[in-house]
Amino acid sequence: MKKEYLILIAVFVAVIALFTSVYGLFRSPNVSASPITSWSSQMQYPQIDATSFVDPSARVIGDVTIGSNVYIGPSASVRGDEGSPIFIGDGSNIQDGVVVHGLKDPRVVVGDKNYSVYVGREVSMAHGSVIHGPVFIGDKSFIGFGAVIFKANIGKNCVILHNAVVTDNVNIPDGKLVPAGAVIDTQAKADALTEVTEDLKELPHEVVTVNKELAKTYKS
Repeated sequence: MKKEYLILIAVFVAVIALFTSVYGLFRSPNVSASPITSWSSQMQYPQIDATSFVDPSARVIGDVTIGSNVYIGPSASVRGDEGSPIFIGDGSNIQDGVVVHGLKDPRVVVGDKNYSVYVGREVSMAHGSVIHGPVFIGDKSFIGFGAVIFKANIGKNCVILHNAVVTDNVNIPDGKLVPAGAVIDTQAKADALTEVTEDLKELPHEVVTVNKELAKTYKS
């Protein structure tokens, strides 16, 4: 009986460990709850898919949902303690030093739900970029090094090149290219953007493929 009892305990512990891993309930020092504040009466914990990787030097805080096969690199910060919720879609990557945060009140609407930041599937946020809600980024878009996205909607399959700024409630249509260093702060500027050039069309897919593999190998 004693041996059977120990086996039952071991099975129970294994099931709990699997459950907490799958549903993102396992907490580590760099993954933590948001504090109770005047605008949020409950602590909110990140929900991180078991297939995603968060570097030990990165921080994920508060009401954040991380989909499957997401890579979060060194010193990145995904902070759902002011504007929330934050959603990061399957296969996306948040590279070294990226900041994802949001203002307390403004929201973007996806389906029937409000978000501070909504990032679709297979989106790349390259080193040092800032994604500050309210922001929507459509599937398979690329945000370049040091780019700033603030109060903006980015369509699908867009390429935002390095050090560009997209702000002031503009909507970037699907498949558009924002040149390096450009400041897109009016809808007229957004509407005048050209299509992603042939030499850049494969860039988003290539970056996503590399970072998906990194997520998988770092988890193994």
